[in-house]
Amino acid sequence: MSPAPPEQAELFPVYDLIKPNVTFWTHVFTKHTRAQALVHDMGDLSRIYEEIKLNPAKSKEAAQANKATKKKALEKYRTLLLTLSKGKVPETPMEKTVAALFPDKTKPKEFKLAAQRLRVQTGLKEHFMEGVIRSGALIDEFKMIFKSHGLPEDLAYLPCLESAYDIQAYSKSGAAGLWQFTHYTGKLFMDINHVVDQRRDPIVSTHGAARLLKKNYETLENWPMAITAYNHGLNGMSRAKNKHKTYPAIYTDYCSRSFKFASRNFYPEFLAARQVAKNYVNYYGRITLDKPGQKTRYKVKGFVAANDLVCKLPMGLATLQEMNPALKKPVFDGMKYIPPGQTLYLPRHISSDLLDKTLGSLYRTAQRPTPFHRVVKGDTAGSIANAYKVPLKNLIILNGLGKKAVIHIGQILKIPLKEETRPLGAAGVPQSDSLAQSKTRPWPPKQPAKPSLPPDQSKLPNHPPVQ
Repeated sequence: MSPAPPEQAELFPVYDLIKPNVTFWTHVFTKHTRAQALVHDMGDLSRIYEEIKLNPAKSKEAAQANKATKKKALEKYRTLLLTLSKGKVPETPMEKTVAALFPDKTKPKEFKLAAQRLRVQTGLKEHFMEGVIRSGALIDEFKMIFKSHGLPEDLAYLPCLESAYDIQAYSKSGAAGLWQFTHYTGKLFMDINHVVDQRRDPIVSTHGAARLLKKNYETLENWPMAITAYNHGLNGMSRAKNKHKTYPAIYTDYCSRSFKFASRNFYPEFLAARQVAKNYVNYYGRITLDKPGQKTRYKVKGFVAANDLVCKLPMGLATLQEMNPALKKPVFDGMKYIPPGQTLYLPRHISSDLLDKTLGSLYRTAQRPTPFHRVVKGDTAGSIANAYKVPLKNLIILNGLGKKAVIHIGQILKIPLKEETRPLGAAGVPQSDSLAQSKTRPWPPKQPAKPSLPPDQSKLPNHPPVQ
């Protein structure tokens, strides 16, 4: 089923039962700052017990103090609600204030259930406004992308909710980029490997989001469910639809271990985000939005070293890295090449004609191969580096092992090539490849590495004794 055209009935209906939620999130996005938080009922977002004050500083100490403040507020209202759940007639001013938030003749058990639904929401006014400002650089192009896929243009407001239009956004669960794709879902729609992560390419990831949302809509046949599926997953929403048929029924009655507060509120949050972002002047005044970047986009036609590229063009390695967040660290450490087909974002003074003339002589015929090692009992990062006669630092960088270089039995480690084991300079590239001295190396190497497969352990240099 194709997405409904704009002239048909309201694509994003605001059902009566979710209007309090839309109002709640609108206020969170526009009225309450990070110095404020709301103690509220998760099941009824119109029931707000108190607005508490927080420390707005962005520091570890402030975060710890705010956590304690929120915990104290939750305990206070939990105690009050449990007291009312025993059938006690409200006597104190606080008891009367809390009881007044419920209908007359509320049964005691309802207060007990409300005690289990307490939650604290920190204000997001600054965060959301910053996202609206950033959206100015991309949202018009995003609307065109959605239109090209036959989808409603207003879906371009979803990153206001997902990432506040921050290209560098990365969640604790591993979701990345403007559209907050997980690694698993992202790989269904774009390239994610040890060289590139296109979740962090704003244009490629937006095409991926359009394809995902279109698939959701074709399966679920309405936008409230399709948008909720962006958070909850298509399979989960398909089960919900099969059981409850309509979005209002799903919102009211659907229960599962994963359909919690965030999933239930995702569509109302989108409605609020869309309303605020489209009418930002009404909420924030005449703020100045970022302008679309004047960038050159160029799709490389072969493998090319980042260091070689910046040596031939009027730009630095840091600029190339900043403008191309989809390229991963091994590219800028000189351990891997930029792959063919990858779109580069470059300063506007670098024209496509200049790139056509310059890059031809820099292209390599293949990616730098990487030998592998499977970790066995007794291995350490240091012993593996010694066994292959490579610097430990390079092994750590290539595999992203972190400062402690923790490895696990069965883990596959990439081993730096011999030509990658020279000491790294300040820019993270081999010193002999410094920006002033770099020359294009011949390809293939005189002694090409063996196929990139985990080596036979019996043929490796001696390991430390197995413990």
